[in-house]
Amino acid sequence: MRRGEACGLRDEDVDLDGGHLTVVQQITTVAYRPITKNVKSDAGDRVIPLGPKTVAALRAYQVRREGWRQASGDQWPDTGLFFVRPDGKAWHPQTVSDRFDYLIAKSGLPPVRLHDLRHCAATYLRHGGADMKEVQETLGHSNLAITSDTYTSVLLEFQRTYADAAADLIPRAGQHTAGSHGSCGTE
Repeated sequence: MRRGEACGLRDEDVDLDGGHLTVVQQITTVAYRPITKNVKSDAGDRVIPLGPKTVAALRAYQVRREGWRQASGDQWPDTGLFFVRPDGKAWHPQTVSDRFDYLIAKSGLPPVRLHDLRHCAATYLRHGGADMKEVQETLGHSNLAITSDTYTSVLLEFQRTYADAAADLIPRAGQHTAGSHGSCGTE
């Protein structure tokens, strides 16, 4: 999800029993003022499947959020948003980025932007066996060319792996394996 999509995710759009969430709105900013609006394209309006580990993490978050709500009592605002601050108010998108940057710096990890996590997600999806169309739909790109152009380096890494695997099948002088009979395994 994009930062604004996560900030704008509503409770009603999250189905943990069904294992998916639906992206329909986002919170973005205009002159630093948060604005809630629909996602920017039909492709952005999408259903994202959730695996069991993600569902478990989101359920744990809901338990924590309920503790915040109970501690706030009557002061808890009913925003209808899934991800909220501990006081129940909506996250400002820039605050999310600032907090992420702080945590990265504090952890000692190499610098990485919050948006770079989308690139990681694309890489992990591809590594897990998703084709480019599935990556496009999950990320909410309006067409496959955007996904392919953006993730060409990811594709090259996979192609390099496949090229090495193919090269490893070619018998070399001094290499004898059971069942190798010359070119392409034929006699």
